[in-house]
Amino acid sequence: MSRLTLKNSESKTYVLSKEMLELSEIVYKGEAVDKLAKFEDFYENLINDQTKLNEELDVLRNEGQNHSAHFRELFGQKMMINHILIRLKTYGLE
Repeated sequence: MSRLTLKNSESKTYVLSKEMLELSEIVYKGEAVDKLAKFEDFYENLINDQTKLNEELDVLRNEGQNHSAHFRELFGQKMMINHILIRLKTYGLE
């Protein structure tokens, strides 16, 4: 992934070159906006997947299938998503 931002070491903020944003009427657009939107889509999908997995796991638990291969597979997916969300939270992305 190529970075679009540069870290300002003195103020611990980030800056973006003019070429990465374009003012179009009253909104900004450009590569930086597109990349941010893709990240936001990714994050929303993680949250939605986590919710669906929790619901599916609850159904399997209620059916007494919490030792089945399907349950373990879904639980593994849930743990992977949780790990990604924790990593994102570490960087203040939540």
